[in-house]
Amino acid sequence: MIILRIFSSLMTLVFLNACAPPSKDTEILPTPEECPFIYVAAPGNYIIDIASGAEVILDPAVQDFELFCDADVARKAVDREIHSGDMPEGDWRIYRLDGQMEDLGQPIGNGRFTLSRMGQIVDWVTDQPSAK
Repeated sequence: MIILRIFSSLMTLVFLNACAPPSKDTEILPTPEECPFIYVAAPGNYIIDIASGAEVILDPAVQDFELFCDADVARKAVDREIHSGDMPEGDWRIYRLDGQMEDLGQPIGNGRFTLSRMGQIVDWVTDQPSAK
């Protein structure tokens, strides 16, 4: 009888866990078709070049650039990477790229994409730099 109660309790926990909303680590990411704009993190000094009318091109042969469908998600990813030590501290800003995810993105798994070919930055997102 006790084994049946334990089994019943465990099954209830499994069921409740399966019905819970996804955590931030496992949130469902938009598909490339659902991205009206794509965003990328890059050094803050690019703002000066963009403001002066210069073309700023990112080259994936030089560095891996993860792409995002949402500027806030990009900012959180940068903050997380800096905090974990996977990205050096600095003035990282979020920029919008010219193009669509289908054209510029290369899947890297788990709904994430990186820049697959050279892409032009067309604007920056007004946000606060990463908190230290």
